[in-house]
Amino acid sequence: MKSIRYFLLSIILILLAGPLSGFEYHGLDGEVGFLWKHNDGYDTEPGDSGPDRLTFIPGISAYFTFDDHWFFKPALFIYTQTLQYLPQREYTIPVDYSHIDSMSVLGVLLDPAFGYQWTIGEKHHIGVQAGPGLNFQFPLWGPGKDDRNAMLRSLMKEVFYINMGAWYYNPMTERFGFTLKTQVCLPLYNAWTDRELPFSDGLMILGMVGIRVIVQ
Repeated sequence: MKSIRYFLLSIILILLAGPLSGFEYHGLDGEVGFLWKHNDGYDTEPGDSGPDRLTFIPGISAYFTFDDHWFFKPALFIYTQTLQYLPQREYTIPVDYSHIDSMSVLGVLLDPAFGYQWTIGEKHHIGVQAGPGLNFQFPLWGPGKDDRNAMLRSLMKEVFYINMGAWYYNPMTERFGFTLKTQVCLPLYNAWTDRELPFSDGLMILGMVGIRVIVQ
């Protein structure tokens, strides 16, 4: 939770320091969509993995520019999932809500992205972005509560991602604009965790639409 507070504090400092540092602040994007998360973890035999999950994900991001092309777009997204901790494997897999050892888990995805945008005509903006991602997962409640601490330790090994995305933006009025975005989150932590799983375990793909509140 401290990391989330530090992230929000950093955004506030950027908002305050932007005019002095060369940043130009343009507005906040409220976004909603779906997150697909791939799972290669298995319970008993390799190849017998749990289901991939599609879940609703809302979020908010701020939009800053350095010039007419380069931008900084830090974002925060939240989502929920149902997981089971496997002590013999020391990792988690997605399960149904009714599972005897299930836990409801809150995901918080931090995405401080840098990128480059093109303007076509006056209203059509296309951007590409990339940056590090931090995906924190917090077990909340459920039948598997006895494994909460062990699950949390396991999930804290699955924090680091590399995120890449593309978006379209159209300023519909002087106050509001429409955004459309897709993003891929690559699980960088698989490069050093020794779980004998494919690198694709934990891969996330987002598809979102949103409204930008334009600063005056």
